[in-house]
Amino acid sequence: MPRRNKGSVPSLVHHKPSGRARVRINGRDHWLGKWGAPEAQLAYNRLIAEYLATGQVGSPRLEPAAEVVVGAKRPSIARRMASANDEPNPGGLIPETLTVAELGTLYLDYCQTYYRDPSGRQTSTYGNALQAIRALRPFDDTLASSFGPKKLGMIRDSEASAGRPRVGCNAILKHVRRVFQWAEAQELVPRGTHNSLKTVEPLKKGRTVAPELPPIKPVDDEVVEATLPYLSEVVADMIRFQRLTGARPGEVCSLRPADIDRSKPEWKWQPAHHKNSWRDADRVIMIGPRAQKLIQRYLLRDQAAYCFSPQEAERKRSALRRLARKSPLTPSQRKRKAKRHGRRRPRESYDTASYRHAITRAVGLLNKARLKEDPTAKPVTDWSPNQLRHAAATEIRKKFGLEAAQVVLGHSTADITQVYAERNQALAAQVIREIG
Repeated sequence: MPRRNKGSVPSLVHHKPSGRARVRINGRDHWLGKWGAPEAQLAYNRLIAEYLATGQVGSPRLEPAAEVVVGAKRPSIARRMASANDEPNPGGLIPETLTVAELGTLYLDYCQTYYRDPSGRQTSTYGNALQAIRALRPFDDTLASSFGPKKLGMIRDSEASAGRPRVGCNAILKHVRRVFQWAEAQELVPRGTHNSLKTVEPLKKGRTVAPELPPIKPVDDEVVEATLPYLSEVVADMIRFQRLTGARPGEVCSLRPADIDRSKPEWKWQPAHHKNSWRDADRVIMIGPRAQKLIQRYLLRDQAAYCFSPQEAERKRSALRRLARKSPLTPSQRKRKAKRHGRRRPRESYDTASYRHAITRAVGLLNKARLKEDPTAKPVTDWSPNQLRHAAATEIRKKFGLEAAQVVLGHSTADITQVYAERNQALAAQVIREIG
């Protein structure tokens, strides 16, 4: 049997002579029951979580799980909750029978309706909830009432040992707490559960094996200009517009003519939906002369339509390919009609993911062309739309100060702006020359 690589996760294997599931950890075999049974997979997940968190494991059963009678049909969650007659935990029915898996199902049902923007689209917080529920999978058959700080610490440490960045581990830790905070408000877990989970501290920088993500730096304008020729005309204008206004990527994607007030020389753009719209916070973005000239032609459309449309970009791309075609079209190609229900039909607007992917593809084409010209050329580092916002904030702060950058970027406090705006090193050098 080949030796397992150091640092890899032990695999669940099938012991064919006995038909059981087995995993070998630190030279010790752990037998987890019948191969293919859900109980065996749960036991394996729990063992691996403990192994990643502590480097060793105890018994496969870490705590008594909810009693399940083989062959019997357990009542559904809805039926058991309905049997409570809307009374606060009659006889302790819900906390004594609800498992972590069932609690996760109830919480996701709540998140599907709660974490939505005014247009009905789910926000990124719903994705955070999904990550938290996935992290809880090793304890799916554990009673929700018995989930405590030790198990949450195991989840945090196992995610770190698996290679998740420190900020990601802390985000999962925070949202698992939110799951049990909601459950406590619904009287699904005992009182004090959420406060007990607060005793698990987030990972500190330099005191964990979890890797650190590199800080987001502003992208150089030279890199942006070199990337633009490898993008579609629509995406290239999105990048130029974002760099001039300092808007968020999601705000640029949702730009519509109806959102812009053009009654004054400096146009006012109020996005219909933005990051803090659920807080009833106003967001006003000023559009200057250069940005106005850039988007002027995108405003000649239906006022409720999106300015930057993948459908428009695809039509332009197809027209350019048609002009660059060397052989003439055949009669059948001229008569061919577009599929009514194609698999990959362009949407009406970009989102942050498609916007980001377009830049990544363009950087790849740029590096390919650079290496073709000069095999020793250093490749251009991939960059994201958020770095355009950082670049705009840095320029504004350098010329007009921190308060101006705070107002343009729409931050409630200057502390947030400090993250986006790189400090003016030239000013610091000038000061130290005069006083030092």
